[in-house]
Amino acid sequence: MFFLDPLTRDLHRNWDEVARAHVAYLRLTAGRYPTDALLAELIGELTMRSDEFATMWATGEVADCTVGVMDLQHPTVGAANVTYQVWLQPDSPDHRLEIYTPNDPGSADALRILAHEMSRSTRVTGDHQ
Repeated sequence: MFFLDPLTRDLHRNWDEVARAHVAYLRLTAGRYPTDALLAELIGELTMRSDEFATMWATGEVADCTVGVMDLQHPTVGAANVTYQVWLQPDSPDHRLEIYTPNDPGSADALRILAHEMSRSTRVTGDHQ
C-alpha cells in the first residue's frame, strides 16, 4: 500500500523519508528470511510496479526501523505529526511493539478524533478487527 496506493502516499507529507525507512527495514527482513517465497514475490512486485521502490531498493540500504517521525495529512482531521518508536524483544525479533506519540496538541486532538470515530464505527458495525 505504501508504494502502490496513492491515498496511502498522500497521507504522509514526509513520504520519501518514511518510504526509505520502510525499504531499509524490508531489506533487513529479506536478509533475515532469504527463502521466504512470499516476501520475494512482494519485493518483485514492488520493484516492477514502483520505480521509486526500485530506486530505493537498489541503494542496498539496510536498517531497523525503530524511531522516526510521521508527518501526516489525514483527509478528515487534517495535519498530525507523530513520533513512532518500535520496541524490540531480543528473544523474539519478529514481535515488535509500535508506539505513536503526538508531537503537539493539534496532533493529539486529531488522533483523539480518529480514535473516537473508529470506536464509534466499530460499535455501529460490530467489526472488531
